[in-house]
Amino acid sequence: MSRLTKLLVLVISIISIVQSVWLLALVVPIDYVSKFVLPSVQTNTDWLLIAALTISVIVALIGVAAIITVLFAPKKADQLIFRSPSGRLSISKKAIEKSLAEAVLQHAEVADVQTNVKLHTRNRVARVKVTAVDKEGRDLVKLGEDIQSIVTNKIANLMDVKAKKVKVKVNPFDSIRDKKRANHPRVV
Repeated sequence: MSRLTKLLVLVISIISIVQSVWLLALVVPIDYVSKFVLPSVQTNTDWLLIAALTISVIVALIGVAAIITVLFAPKKADQLIFRSPSGRLSISKKAIEKSLAEAVLQHAEVADVQTNVKLHTRNRVARVKVTAVDKEGRDLVKLGEDIQSIVTNKIANLMDVKAKKVKVKVNPFDSIRDKKRANHPRVV
């Protein structure tokens, strides 16, 4: 989650908590809060009290859940930065994706490989999604497992990061609509 997104969710959640207290103070008499809001609007109707209490609790719980999400959401990044006494090295997400696609093309002998990498900087893990087309009519399950091991090994060798999850989708050549694109190697 980016910093701007975290800030927006935090502001909205604080507003929702304040709104739930305000709604509750309009309907249910609360000693110090109700004096500031509007004492003439308060009512003794039971269904209205229960409805206001229910709505306020739901909105307040959503606000608290949003604040907890903002505080504990993993930070995603477009690059990984490695620091050492001799300097700093940063590897971009696009470079990782291109390197993984080339490794899958070379070792698995498939066509039209597309990779998507999500990097988490806090615990230094990566989630990878690979889509490829098999032109030779091989066992897709075995091919998918081979691609998974290729991606896991390449990420471990490339940047010493654990691949938390590798999702592979292998399509047979017959099921592809755009056969010209899948027939030619992809140039990046």
